[in-house]
Amino acid sequence: MIRSLRKGQTSIEIWYKYGADSIGAKQAEIELMDKHAIFRIRLSPVDKNQSHDADNIFIDNLETISKIIIWDEHIRKNTSKFINSHSEKISFVNLEIVYKKRHAFSSGLRPLDEDGLEFYIKNT
Repeated sequence: MIRSLRKGQTSIEIWYKYGADSIGAKQAEIELMDKHAIFRIRLSPVDKNQSHDADNIFIDNLETISKIIIWDEHIRKNTSKFINSHSEKISFVNLEIVYKKRHAFSSGLRPLDEDGLEFYIKNT
């Protein structure tokens, strides 16, 4: 079961060894799997600078990503509703970022205030 969280444009903060970059994103969704969920979002850089940042992170520094922060009240509320309504089936939530290909991360998830989510990347 896949639930759309936001179809339109938003942005995400990607934290890695050189700091953080904010990059446009769209099509946030959450998918219920066996005993867990996958939060998926597609990067959609809005200009050449964001495209350069995304390439730098996902081509040269993928292994150094430490956390992803999304400040979007709509995504935050819809994610919370989905997880709460399927809590007996979800023991953890992993993160998938689509940029040129799918990048899957083992992650933890915590709310930030009323309108934010933080995915912290677990080192494997």
